[in-house]
Amino acid sequence: MKKLVLIMTALTLVLFNNVMAQNNHPSLFGNNSKHLRVGVGINSAGIPIEVSYDQGFKENLFGVSKLNLGLGGYLGYYGDKDQIGFGNDGDFGYKYSHIVLGARGLFHYPLIPKIDTYAGLMLGYNIASAKFYGEGTDPGSASAGGLSFGGVLGARYQFNNKWGMYAEAGYSISYLSIGLVLSL
Repeated sequence: MKKLVLIMTALTLVLFNNVMAQNNHPSLFGNNSKHLRVGVGINSAGIPIEVSYDQGFKENLFGVSKLNLGLGGYLGYYGDKDQIGFGNDGDFGYKYSHIVLGARGLFHYPLIPKIDTYAGLMLGYNIASAKFYGEGTDPGSASAGGLSFGGVLGARYQFNNKWGMYAEAGYSISYLSIGLVLSL
């Protein structure tokens, strides 16, 4: 997971460095906008991976100039392993996994020049599990799932017509996340 964070950071810095001198900034967000985001986040237990998609749906929403609605999907994953015993007691513990799958509606409004700022809501499904591994008596495994609600505040900066970076804060699988954006 640490390697993924380092790779994402390095790619972001390389892209930022190579295209910062360009002044070719596309429009921030409209009906033809399609963005695929891939990033890493921070939650109370570690560093999850996120993928989301956002497509322009309605421009000048409610008659407000530059207020645009985007609709899309979200997938987040986090996994962890807690080792409880080792040595003479054997190697055993629990493996945890957490998945959030949802649909998002984002309201885009350019609060800062050349940066797409947005806020929105997510409705999804939360899947969590804990499974025992290793030697010894299996005390059992557990799983849970249910509806998940979340909110997000974010910003996207485009280096050029194809690539950008984003940062988001809110509630999904992460509290804070950063990553790369591919504009389709």
